[in-house]
Amino acid sequence: MLKMESEITRKVPNIMISTKSIYQPKEESDGIRILITRFYPRGVKKDHFDCWVRELAPSPTLLQSYKQGERTWEEFKIEFLTEMRDSIDSLEVIHALNQQNAVKNITLLCYERDGMPCHRHIVKNIIEAPNLLNSFFESIYADHHKALPISSLIPNK
Repeated sequence: MLKMESEITRKVPNIMISTKSIYQPKEESDGIRILITRFYPRGVKKDHFDCWVRELAPSPTLLQSYKQGERTWEEFKIEFLTEMRDSIDSLEVIHALNQQNAVKNITLLCYERDGMPCHRHIVKNIIEAPNLLNSFFESIYADHHKALPISSLIPNK
């Protein structure tokens, strides 16, 4: 007796990227656990993660200005995305993790205990859709002037 195609087709497991605090317990479903902080979190043993990738963390200056309240979350996001887009190292890691995610679960770890706001969610979205970095990020403080018609820029003879 011939089996139907649907009966013999293997089910592919759902591969996903998740985010957690480094202080949450390790689970088998985590897959590769990647610490994406600029600074090493206090009290964390190296067996809590598989690798530490600083290229996916905000710069010390950006992180400090956000923590001190000099930037809002929206300003932080725009600046962080710009930093990642402008860093060859960050882009290479994002591409590699995007490829890795096709075959294995990835868990992005940060020392923030609360889920939001945290840069790990931004990184997750970018790994899932790296083309998001191709977008143009405009400052919320940019002047919004109407464009002048080209004819107004050409002097009359």
